[in-house]
Amino acid sequence: MSIKPAIILTETLATQIQELILKKDELTLTRDEIAARLATIEQVIAENTALAQKTKEQVAESVNLFLEEWKKIQECYPEVRLGVLQKTLDLITPETEKKK
Repeated sequence: MSIKPAIILTETLATQIQELILKKDELTLTRDEIAARLATIEQVIAENTALAQKTKEQVAESVNLFLEEWKKIQECYPEVRLGVLQKTLDLITPETEKKK
């Protein structure tokens, strides 16, 4: 007793091949679209990283400039510092103590 393979008609085989070729083409297009999206995402991430680094540098520079300016103000205008302290004291002192 021998097992013989089932006979596949050429028409059936041709139909299956066409369906598989169409499915392969669809999957290739989908893969290409996803690859393009991935490339775009990678580019955006690289740009965001560069912008984040640039922002950190600019914030550090801004803080340094502010501190330098504050030191110059303290050195050149000590009365301004005294005025700021006096105004702060006035703002935090309760009204009842001011009347005394």
